[in-house]
Amino acid sequence: MLRLDGLSLAMGDQDLLHDAHWHLRPGVRAGLIGRNGTGKSTLLRAIIGQVQPEAGRILLRGDARLGYLPQQAVSGSTLSVWDESRSQMAWLHTLEQDYARALKAAEEGEAGGAERLGQVSEQMRLRGAFSAEERIGSVLSGLGFASEDWTRSCAELSGGWQMRVALARLLLSEPNLLLLDEPTNHLDIRARSWLAQSLADWPGTMLIVSHDRHLLDTVCTEVVEVRNRTLTSFSGNLSAWLAERQRRQDALLAAKDRQDQEVAKLERFVERFGAKANKASQAQSKQKALNRIDRIELPEHEGRPRLRLPEPPAGALEPVSLRNVTLAWPDGEPVLRGVDLTLERGMRLAVLGPNGAGKSTLVSALAGTLAPVEGQRRLGKDVRISRYAQDLAQELPADKTALEVVEEQVPMSPVARMRAALGALGLRGESQLRPVGQLSGGEKARVVLAAFACRAANLLFLDEPTNHLDAITVEVLADALAAFEGTIVLVTHDRFLVERVATHVAHVGDGRVELHAGVLPSDFLPAQGRTGTDGAALERTVEVGEGLGDWEQRKQRSRDAERARKRLIKVHQEIEAGERRLGELDEKLVQQAADHKAVAALARERATVEGEIAGLYAEWERLEEG
Repeated sequence: MLRLDGLSLAMGDQDLLHDAHWHLRPGVRAGLIGRNGTGKSTLLRAIIGQVQPEAGRILLRGDARLGYLPQQAVSGSTLSVWDESRSQMAWLHTLEQDYARALKAAEEGEAGGAERLGQVSEQMRLRGAFSAEERIGSVLSGLGFASEDWTRSCAELSGGWQMRVALARLLLSEPNLLLLDEPTNHLDIRARSWLAQSLADWPGTMLIVSHDRHLLDTVCTEVVEVRNRTLTSFSGNLSAWLAERQRRQDALLAAKDRQDQEVAKLERFVERFGAKANKASQAQSKQKALNRIDRIELPEHEGRPRLRLPEPPAGALEPVSLRNVTLAWPDGEPVLRGVDLTLERGMRLAVLGPNGAGKSTLVSALAGTLAPVEGQRRLGKDVRISRYAQDLAQELPADKTALEVVEEQVPMSPVARMRAALGALGLRGESQLRPVGQLSGGEKARVVLAAFACRAANLLFLDEPTNHLDAITVEVLADALAAFEGTIVLVTHDRFLVERVATHVAHVGDGRVELHAGVLPSDFLPAQGRTGTDGAALERTVEVGEGLGDWEQRKQRSRDAERARKRLIKVHQEIEAGERRLGELDEKLVQQAADHKAVAALARERATVEGEIAGLYAEWERLEEG
């Protein structure tokens, strides 16, 4: 379907690909991955002819019908959402025109008119023309359009919703080679889940650039990585490829280590015995063996960096709770009513719901930036809050470097931790020393996220943290959040992040908040999809997310630690009381030295108290160590 033959691409003075070869076979759904800036979008633009290669060829099969979705696609139409979405269904338009002509001929009694009408009707039935409206409605609903929006003019829609129209139009045009550049941009979590399943069922060939891990795992049958200006392909989805790539890297490093040891051994022999007459021939033999070794060269190693959040400071077992609260913005109608929600230490809460349902309202109330109209918000003792939101990137000083910004925001954090956080989030080397004014919007967001990751807190609020992150960096962030021992409140459209991190899910909609433990497949369906036909909750036969079991363990550890802390205080008090009693006994022994019976009784009591104190000190040591 598509072949790259010795392809070289450049953007300005930056080489993106050099002598790359790759073949996309019919029916394959390939995910194109790589760090931001490696040329993924440029390659898609080269395939459709918008960018000219420096060298090599791009070969398309003769019957290829390309469908391309750029990152910022807007419909640019004044038609209704419905009409614009079906505007490129060329096969349907052709059949409809054929049917209209055949119907007119039959009505006018033309010879063969009725027969022709029957033939066209059969063609329409076989092609699915009579169910086309159902298909259009299914696509629009899947992408989040309510039925009442189908008749709205596209000109009335925001850029994000126009992007959805462009995606619907592309899917309904039924190309046999789809090129998608970040198709989940502007989609909420349920639309993303629908799109992933829809593309997984797609019968054609596709090449997808996306940072959405769930999409890449669900859809892709092949992964192509842009790395070190070349393309490496693997049969399987993204998770399988990352595991295989790590295995290959580990094997290469192990082979390099063994070779280095062998080379060092030979070099020591040559250096030690090369000048000795009785060993000269052996030394020459070892030197020849050294010369024959084909040295293993490690490629430029991007590695898989690790992001470590600071240990959360000690704080309350229940950092924040809302008790029967009603929430509304100033001078506005209530958005949420009757909210009862308690955040516990170690809880990682994903807040899900359609845009405009009140997710930001709930999070603002939990964070303390929106006071309840009714009810009560309770803040636990020693709670330290840290917040990440994309809009904070707009407030960064343009003249300071990325590293200076992080140093300014987190002055007590070690510089090594700051650099490691920036690097783990994709800002490496010289990028950390560039002025913020020269960074892209996505890079600025990473600077804010790096500062957030260096700030010690026990209650974290994150709003869409994976925007602008590639799929590999999303996994780095997910691992860091999943390892955090404090409390997290997460608003995201990234299903992979929810499934990897969350211990609990809060659904916001229809003025209410519904909370449950674990992560279920039904969490990513519309509200009506989470209940049966009788309104009862779907049977939860699926295994809950791994985060729940981890949370239960951490919760038990927290309880054990709290009990140990309280016992430690009690032991300390008992030791002090015992030592005071020893002092009293010693005084009595001096005072009653002449009374042998009294001295004997006091000595026995003193020995008992000393034994108790020794036991308390032993318990103290166990508690301190544990």
